[in-house]
Amino acid sequence: MEWITDPQAWIALLTLTALEIVLGIDNIIFISILAGRLPEHQR
Repeated sequence: MEWITDPQAWIALLTLTALEIVLGIDNIIFISILAGRLPEHQR
């Protein structure tokens, strides 16, 4: 339980959380671009 007081652990957690958010948004944009290229009946 020493990691709770370690600032580097919190920085790593915040960094990973930010990366997850950015990559999640990136995936949504990528899928929406691909879906926009599909014919209307396949969307």
